[in-house]
Amino acid sequence: MRVKTDAKRQEILDAAAAVLREHGFAGASMIAVSKRIGGSKATLYRYFSSKEELFLTALLDAAHDQAAKVFEMLKPSTNMRPVLERFGARFLELTLSPDVLAVRRILIAEGSRSGLGQRLFERGPKISWSNMAAYLDAEIGSGRLRGDDPWTMAMHFRGLLEADIVNRALLGAEIDSRPASLRRYSVAAVETFLRAYGAEPAV
Repeated sequence: MRVKTDAKRQEILDAAAAVLREHGFAGASMIAVSKRIGGSKATLYRYFSSKEELFLTALLDAAHDQAAKVFEMLKPSTNMRPVLERFGARFLELTLSPDVLAVRRILIAEGSRSGLGQRLFERGPKISWSNMAAYLDAEIGSGRLRGDDPWTMAMHFRGLLEADIVNRALLGAEIDSRPASLRRYSVAAVETFLRAYGAEPAV
């Protein structure tokens, strides 16, 4: 029974993703999804409590697969700076993609409803950034970083990466998202992060 339930849920999400590609979030509807799977809206509501949850989950699932590849770049190394710089540039590239920006804008607008934002945070960003926290924790253990709260450190690094370019992109302002520009943002963020948390030189 669980296998059938999981299969039906995935069928719904696949249909929702197709509807989103064709109509965008504003034009997407539960009716369009139900027609694709040959069922009723009541079927959809057995799996998802609202249109927002269904379509945000479809978007988040697609973004999660891409994010997993980015966070896989975080491998312990004796030369941490280039690891963080490469990660930062790829993270910005992903974050500034139209699909991910759409997810974040919708979450800002809809996330406070019925705890939807918290549920999606637990299933998406929390998982990804826990990987960063684990990486930083290992670097603390190696003596290459100073700190006692890897999660807070991870959020500080994320903030440094996003502070300018992502915030402007969310508002629809003009940005330079060319690879060379993203690398400059990443290099600057890593420099500031390491000034704050890098191990002090041996005396």
